[in-house]
Amino acid sequence: MTTRSQLTQGDNPTQLAGTLYNTFNNYLREQFGTRVYRVPIDAGFTCPNRDGVRAFGGCTFCDDRGSGAPTLKSNLAVKEQLQEGIERIRKRFKANKFLAYFQAFTNTYAPEAILKNLYDIALEEPDVIGLCIGTRPDCLPDNVLDLLADYNKNTFVWLEVGVQSTVNRTLDLINRGHSAEEFFDAVERAHKRDLTVATHLIFGLPGESRQEMMETVRQIADSGVKGVKIHQLVIYKGTPMEKDYREGSLATLDEDEYVELVADALEMLHPDQIIMRLIAEGTQDELVAPLWSLDKIGTLNKIHAELLRRGTKQGSKYQSHHI
Repeated sequence: MTTRSQLTQGDNPTQLAGTLYNTFNNYLREQFGTRVYRVPIDAGFTCPNRDGVRAFGGCTFCDDRGSGAPTLKSNLAVKEQLQEGIERIRKRFKANKFLAYFQAFTNTYAPEAILKNLYDIALEEPDVIGLCIGTRPDCLPDNVLDLLADYNKNTFVWLEVGVQSTVNRTLDLINRGHSAEEFFDAVERAHKRDLTVATHLIFGLPGESRQEMMETVRQIADSGVKGVKIHQLVIYKGTPMEKDYREGSLATLDEDEYVELVADALEMLHPDQIIMRLIAEGTQDELVAPLWSLDKIGTLNKIHAELLRRGTKQGSKYQSHHI
């Protein structure tokens, strides 16, 4: 067995990860028999907490890319973005299977006909074998879920419904514009249509205690969501949180504290859930804090080392709380 002392900053954690928790890469390989890559797309959406329907300004942690990848080129049409992304990934990884990842902002926030047109354009690409759709719980009316369910009959659909926290006080503080109850309602309605749902969690949001973060994890473990993306609160340039951080009214987690939180969370999550991400990344040009976020491999190795030290893995302490 790999020991903590054998892990170094330069180690590639991919192989070890699969023995400690269920990785998204392994899940996709099992589904399709080959490595599958997501191609990020900015389809020109906004969010209801940006345009005034729910609030203005967006989530306080979110920059003007809408949590999109730095490779996104929003000036290009969806088809062009997809083709360019496929070509880039194909050259780098010799890939041949792709998922169209509608990533930036809220990708179900439009009339059904517009959504269908965009999703159809993505699926016209011959090597695109499915859709990943990032959205919010308040932008999943029944007719949109019905549309996604129709796609799900013929192709792979992975629905990412962000929540970040199930503490309503926190959701208000970060200007999410929806409640935890709306999230669980959206998940339930999606599951009734046999849709596969993933969600996103952030550790270190302002004012949250360790107990509250773990209560969110407990609820997500019992929610039936298939995938979970966890990352630390990162302060990016140009976000509302940057001002609070520079004024000293907002702190970020130190690396050791975050490592312990992630290890605790992995132990609590359902053993069959898929772990999509454990670290938020950033470049030196865009990131304000915490600076340890620049070393993704190093932090992943520390998470793995902590699990090895404990002798645990994903689901080791999972307990169903369903009544």
